[in-house]
Amino acid sequence: MNNNWIKRNAWIAHFDILGFKSLLENDGGSVVIEVLKSQFDDALATLSTDISRDFEEDIDYLFFADTFVIYTKSEKIREYPALISVSKRFISKCLSMRLPIRGAVSYGDVVFGYDYKVLMGKAFLESHEYGEDQNWLGLILTPSATAELQKNELDPERHGFVSSDIPLRNLCGHSDSVFAYRFIDGATSFKCPLLFPLNDMMSRAPESQKIKYRNTIEFINKHYASTNGINSFHAT
Repeated sequence: MNNNWIKRNAWIAHFDILGFKSLLENDGGSVVIEVLKSQFDDALATLSTDISRDFEEDIDYLFFADTFVIYTKSEKIREYPALISVSKRFISKCLSMRLPIRGAVSYGDVVFGYDYKVLMGKAFLESHEYGEDQNWLGLILTPSATAELQKNELDPERHGFVSSDIPLRNLCGHSDSVFAYRFIDGATSFKCPLLFPLNDMMSRAPESQKIKYRNTIEFINKHYASTNGINSFHAT
């Protein structure tokens, strides 16, 4: 195994599964494990297919325990559309199959080692910090990602994100630099298809976790049919 370390800037999308530890501790029987294995198989198959079909030259991913990390292979802004497109489809697929997941996208310094099996750095830490701070099941852009987009004259609201009503817990003081995905890129008169699985998961969730599902449902009901988020990438 190559133990060389590579340091560079990159776009990072960090996802973690809500309540993974408590699920295994409190209900870690063989049936639960088999369900999780099936969900992981489907999630990883979706991720692998999306990347290999359209974006193999631009992005790659890592998976360990309850965490999925998608990253760009360079620091170029032109690779952001690939990462964000895969991230959007990934969270929608996971929620539709009742895998409770949340994600955060950041940009900045990262370090890769051991044939890209080890990842650390400032961008990874920020995506992890903001991901853990979310009090819902959403996909957000962290301040570093927002700043890099604005530096390149890209407006997150033009590709399916809004900057209001984002359920953060301890980092809400930075909410003016955080954007959240509306779970659709354009406008529609139809209800979001994720509402049914979200309501189903909420009905079976521990009482302490129900607020996260409720926040997600309320956010979708308010922003899903908005006319702001029209996809318009012009990265070079």
